Amino acid sequence: MENQITNIITILTALLTGGFLMLFIENQQITTYVIERLHQRMNPFFHSFTNYVKFVSSFESCFSWKKCTTSYMKSMKQCVEDISKYGGKAIISGQDFSIYSFSGIWYYEDKNISDFNDNVSFDENHAKNFGEYSLEYLRGISPKYNRERLTKSLLPKVSGDFYVDIYQPIQNVLYEYEYWMKKEKYFKNLAFVTISGNILFMLVILMFHQYLPICIAYLLCIICSGLLIYELYELMRIEKLAKEIMR
Repeated sequence: MENQITNIITILTALLTGGFLMLFIENQQITTYVIERLHQRMNPFFHSFTNYVKFVSSFESCFSWKKCTTSYMKSMKQCVEDISKYGGKAIISGQDFSIYSFSGIWYYEDKNISDFNDNVSFDENHAKNFGEYSLEYLRGISPKYNRERLTKSLLPKVSGDFYVDIYQPIQNVLYEYEYWMKKEKYFKNLAFVTISGNILFMLVILMFHQYLPICIAYLLCIICSGLLIYELYELMRIEKLAKEIMR
């Protein structure tokens, strides 16, 4: 009986130190890899995005909205105002937005430029005299705008370029990252439960082995072994998902 209990405790100890804890550490390494790759991929985007909203915020003062009677123009004006608010926050903070500033990024795609031209006027003198910061933010979006000058058509042009060249390549990254985080959180909770359960089973067996039927002790050992196999399966799924997201 004592030898059997000793063997069971040895197995549970091996499962804890060589199994559950090692899987938990491996998951932490995967998480570090995903976060590092996410920053490498998203930081350039958020640098351009921050300069884009700053550009819209500063450039908006050059426009006058003649009338907003249609739902289209109301929606357009509201979008510009919303983007300008983000630009104002970025200008005040003096820092780029980060991956932790937003959940998923959305983008308003406009294909009706004629209404914009008909209902919005542009103050060229204001753009010429007070457009220094707008040009600076514009160059921060992309080097391709280094020689651009401020014109009425620049706002829809830059917005279209930003959508196609900068936003579309990463438009699913944050959503995929959020999905991966849910899976990773589930794994962490699972690891906490399995490690705690393993320790609890060891304590129960050590304290009550004189009163505990040996079959129950073996059953607890089998449960822990099964949990280790399941946790290994979940870790493999998380690792595979991480590679797919950060491909």
